[in-house]
Amino acid sequence: MQKRLVILWIALVFSGACNMIKAPKFKGIDNISLMKNEQGKLVLVAYAKFHNPNLLGGKFKVNDVKVYINDRFFANLNADTYKIPSKKDFTLPLEVDFDKSYFKKDNVLDALKSVIRNELKVQYKGKIYYVGAGLNIPYKVDYIQEVKLFE
Repeated sequence: MQKRLVILWIALVFSGACNMIKAPKFKGIDNISLMKNEQGKLVLVAYAKFHNPNLLGGKFKVNDVKVYINDRFFANLNADTYKIPSKKDFTLPLEVDFDKSYFKKDNVLDALKSVIRNELKVQYKGKIYYVGAGLNIPYKVDYIQEVKLFE
C-alpha cells in the first residue's frame, strides 16, 4: 500500500511541475551592429532578447533565419544551438560574416549607394526554437534596422 502511495505522490508532483513550465518570453531583437570578430573579420550581429521564468534551462536553436541587406538576400543562419540559463534574462547573438560576397558584381551599385549613405538596411527574418522540458516552441523573428557602416 505504501509503495502505491509513493508512486501516486511522485506522479502528482511530476504532473504539477510539468504544468508550471512556461515558454521563455521573447522580448525582441535589438542592437544590430557591424563588428570585428577575433580574427579581424567584419560580422553583422543582432541580439535576440528573452526571459526564462523556469527553474529548468533548455536550448534555443536558430533554424533558417535569413539575413537581408538592402532588401537582397545575404545569408542564412542555421544550426546554431545555445544553452540558456534558468530564471534569467539572456540574449542570443545572431551573427553572420560580412564578407566580400556583399560586393558581388551584380550588387556593386547597391554597395556603392550604401557606402555613400553610410548605412545598410538589415533585416533578420525566420524562426528561433526553444527546445526543453518536452517543449518545442517557435519564435518568429522579423526585424529591420538601419546600420551605420562608419562611425
